[in-house]
Amino acid sequence: MSQLPRPLLILIACLLAVWPGRVEAAALEQVLLFLGEEHARVLVLLDGDLGEVQARSMAPVGSAAARSTFTIAGATLDPKLGVAYREVPGGVEIPVDNAGVQRLVLSQIGADVQVSVETRRARDASSSVLEGRGLLLDLRVPGAPEDDSLPEADALASWMKGVLSTSTGARSPRDRPRIVVDAGHGGHDPGAVGYSGTHESDIVMSLARKVGTGLERQLDAEVIYTRADDTFIPLRGRAALANAQDADLFLSIHANASTSSTVHGITTFYLDVASDAAAAAVAARENAALLREGGTTTHADATEAVMGELVISGNSALSRRLALEVHTSVIDRVTGVYGAERVRDLGVQTAMFYVLVSPRMPSILFEASFVTNPEDELRLRTPAFQNVLSAAIVDGVARYLAVAEDGP
Repeated sequence: MSQLPRPLLILIACLLAVWPGRVEAAALEQVLLFLGEEHARVLVLLDGDLGEVQARSMAPVGSAAARSTFTIAGATLDPKLGVAYREVPGGVEIPVDNAGVQRLVLSQIGADVQVSVETRRARDASSSVLEGRGLLLDLRVPGAPEDDSLPEADALASWMKGVLSTSTGARSPRDRPRIVVDAGHGGHDPGAVGYSGTHESDIVMSLARKVGTGLERQLDAEVIYTRADDTFIPLRGRAALANAQDADLFLSIHANASTSSTVHGITTFYLDVASDAAAAAVAARENAALLREGGTTTHADATEAVMGELVISGNSALSRRLALEVHTSVIDRVTGVYGAERVRDLGVQTAMFYVLVSPRMPSILFEASFVTNPEDELRLRTPAFQNVLSAAIVDGVARYLAVAEDGP
């Protein structure tokens, strides 16, 4: 059989590219990682049906890490992954360096996507398809048992059903960002109390209103408050409101506390394992309200918490970006007004705050200063300091939205 002329081949290729019935390649848009001692699970989510998957593993060679590679035929990488993670030639890198997993690399190889998981030791690799759009990767050290602490495939599939039914792809076009502003504590829970009797709940309510007003004026944002007065709202209720409203961002505003009156400074948190003991202590204090709500005491509640962590882990990189933009803006603005010698930058940190566990959008918790420090307490009470903080938070949100909208 004779070969078709080159011009005819080009014409056929062009027709196939614009053919109405042509199926668009599914885009890999999210990666969720769960780590056990010798067992890791990776859930890869696409916005369409999965193509054929091929897997292979390589043992470590010299200084090169062991690698488990999964190739998804006929897929693409969502461009916004470059915003959430670090871009590398041909794709993006997700640093891990925890529990024997060093990093994940997502690459575009021709018409396929390649997911590579680098580990310190060789691992047995397998994969299964969940709900048609999810690829669950299992990586176990040879001979190691399955880690019961990792979410099971059935639980992940159930979570996917809920997420896919309310995915951003089904959202109506939105011209204005929708932002939930959460003033911590309230009602019978005053939060931290300062040396002169200042209640954290009162300070953050005032600051939240100023932030919300700034978001409306500067960004034309649609602002939703978790509480509009001195009312106690359960931690789960705050996240549920943000999810029900399909918000774009969740900002929880607090004032910090310490047993020492000399501790001071400004911190911004996003959800992840605690960055240090001090961060864990802050989370424990803010989470105390959960105990008064009944806490996580049943197996069903524990499962719900794990699913919440799963939801937020998909937004972890975006939450980190939001935290960095807001925190940098605040420190720059406060330093410019009050001087570097009067500002202590405690940085962007991570901890397991329950109020950040369940929101399905990028979320941060901002600790304005220490209400238990006399100088911080005095500043927190002044409208001038609150104005500086709120304006800086709004600027940080604006920077984040600009980067997220423009893409990589």
